[in-house]
Amino acid sequence: MKPSFKLLSSLMIMGAVSSCFADTYQEAQNALTNHNYEKALQYFTQSCDNGDSKGCFSLGNMYEKGEGIGQNKYQAVALYTQACRAGNPLGCSNMALSYDTP
Repeated sequence: MKPSFKLLSSLMIMGAVSSCFADTYQEAQNALTNHNYEKALQYFTQSCDNGDSKGCFSLGNMYEKGEGIGQNKYQAVALYTQACRAGNPLGCSNMALSYDTP
């Protein structure tokens, strides 16, 4: 049985999209490592907005810690929730823990 053209096209598009997520997320990680918080915030936001759960989780960490941005625990929980809904187990864990601490 031959795979359909639509299936192959969809798989190619999904591969291209996931590599874009990885590139944006990796750029954010690099910026964070180099303490370039403005770029890290920009790239994590872009990654999260594009549906990457790791980007949402990492952005949540920045907000929770106040790392390079004003600390905002409510925003952190919202981002952890978004990461959790996208299947990120660390997002779920941090979301749950945030309800335990004042």
